[in-house]
Amino acid sequence: MPKRVVIKDSDIEGEAEPVIEPVEEKVEEVSVELPTPEAGEPKSEDRELEAAIVDAEAAYELVISKAEEIRVREQVTQKRFLESDEMNISILKKLIQKWDAMRDELMKNIRDAIDRYNHLRTIFEQKFSLIEEELYFNQVELDTIYQLEEQGKPISVSKKEELEKLIPELREKLVEITQRVKEIDAKIDQLRKMTEGVYETTSYKDFSERLFDQIVNTLQHRYADIEEARVKIRSQIEFLAQREGIPKEYATIYLWKRLKKSG
Repeated sequence: MPKRVVIKDSDIEGEAEPVIEPVEEKVEEVSVELPTPEAGEPKSEDRELEAAIVDAEAAYELVISKAEEIRVREQVTQKRFLESDEMNISILKKLIQKWDAMRDELMKNIRDAIDRYNHLRTIFEQKFSLIEEELYFNQVELDTIYQLEEQGKPISVSKKEELEKLIPELREKLVEITQRVKEIDAKIDQLRKMTEGVYETTSYKDFSERLFDQIVNTLQHRYADIEEARVKIRSQIEFLAQREGIPKEYATIYLWKRLKKSG
């Protein structure tokens, strides 16, 4: 315990030793205010949210880039098959198998992206719940201040002003989170549709569609009208696709090449 020296008047006249008396020293409590996220480091939950956003967006971009790569490979393969007389069906099918294997990997990437977006959605929902709880608590506090003010009782004006500023900010945060969740749901829906039709998402159809129209224009004289020609030729393409074990886009190119050779 700290001590202090007390010098009595009688001691000044003589040479007596100073009297040392114990004294309790009052220790003041010091409140330490932690820095806010704006002034200091981000909160752990904010870091978790930021990391989840980065992970989900990176997974999504990987899916989109891989899907585009497969689509380009399909385009290049179709063009090569169209222009090369040496590329036979056997070689073509081996190339197609490689692109199908890439689609299998893409499916894994899609499922991973969906999982990451679902995790991100959960974090946003938890954040929404906490802010909503804070909003209602502060709204009750403000309503209480209003009622006390109406009754003529003393209130904290600074607290009232603080709450009047805080509550709209919390509402705005809830609106922002709701919008972010909608965006996440849209991404998840897009990814799920990709899993349901991964071939359609990654296929290339421009060549086959143009060639189909050319085939119809060339052969329509064999049929009663152009609609019958479309139906019959499309049926023939589907037959070739099943027989050769190749997609319809390549079967269309195959039919066009055969017609070209026959003159």
